[in-house]
Amino acid sequence: MKPVDYDVLIVGAGFAGAEAAYALAKKGLRVGLVTTSLDTAFLPFTPVFSPFPPGSLLAEVGQDGLKGWELHSRAKYRLECQPQIHLLQLSVTRLLLEGQRVVGIESWEGPRKTAPRVVLAVGSFLCPQLFIGDVVEEAGRLSEVAYPDLFQHLQSLGFAFSPAEATVAEQGGTPGYRVVYQVFAQGEWNPRTFRLGRLEGLYGVGLCVLGQGTYAQMAMEGMRLAQVLTDTAPP
Repeated sequence: MKPVDYDVLIVGAGFAGAEAAYALAKKGLRVGLVTTSLDTAFLPFTPVFSPFPPGSLLAEVGQDGLKGWELHSRAKYRLECQPQIHLLQLSVTRLLLEGQRVVGIESWEGPRKTAPRVVLAVGSFLCPQLFIGDVVEEAGRLSEVAYPDLFQHLQSLGFAFSPAEATVAEQGGTPGYRVVYQVFAQGEWNPRTFRLGRLEGLYGVGLCVLGQGTYAQMAMEGMRLAQVLTDTAPP
């Protein structure tokens, strides 16, 4: 048996990915939580409001009307203090494969990380176009970079995608914008098992498979994924 870095690798540290990592870590699994920017882990577009899912990270750190950076700092502190979680700032470009099984990820920066199960929680960052007035950017949300190499890699593996769209209103001096992004097409993802069925060991959670959802829904999906992965963990 080859040694692996983690029990589970999660690509994306938004609400779904971070909740899944937090729940898995509390169950004793070693989790690598990978994001393009540690400064945007668990960072909401807009203020959060209850009700929050019982037992969630969101319930631990959230309160009505709490804004982005304060919620982010509270959540990131708890993620960093969880000894079973390793937060990594890497731009994932490809999946590591052994035949039809996913065994890890490759990054633009160079490091490879391995795990028997890999979760894609990349939200609105697959082939996005962000519109601010007449300006168009390749970003999943304001000033946040996309995953162009990963998207092209997934396409080369045969995955199909469909467009989704979200709008964020102007707030606190920040301009409003609209983002169009790609989500896994119907049939690629099993909502019961979270499996992305073209490859063994690959899972999806959050906006990249659901298309739309509230912060609370994303948190619940992350917790539900953690339960599924715990129930099906190798002996």
